[in-house]
Amino acid sequence: MASSIWTRAELDEQITLYKRALKACASGASYTIGSRSLTRQDLPRIREHLAYLAGELAALDHGRGPVLVQARVPHHKRGRR
Repeated sequence: MASSIWTRAELDEQITLYKRALKACASGASYTIGSRSLTRQDLPRIREHLAYLAGELAALDHGRGPVLVQARVPHHKRGRR
């Protein structure tokens, strides 16, 4: 059972769009996806989103669920120093 919120078609479409944006911005041009205009300064953000999409694709392919992280905070007993 797949755990991604995306379908394969949606992920493929987004990956294609962001790869085009990466290529355009890397060459100095700007690129528009929907209402967002991306420029060369957005290269780290584009790469970060591509990594996110790759993770979602892996989750879809492997049926991996979300990773839950739980913090544990030690409680000190009162009166002890």
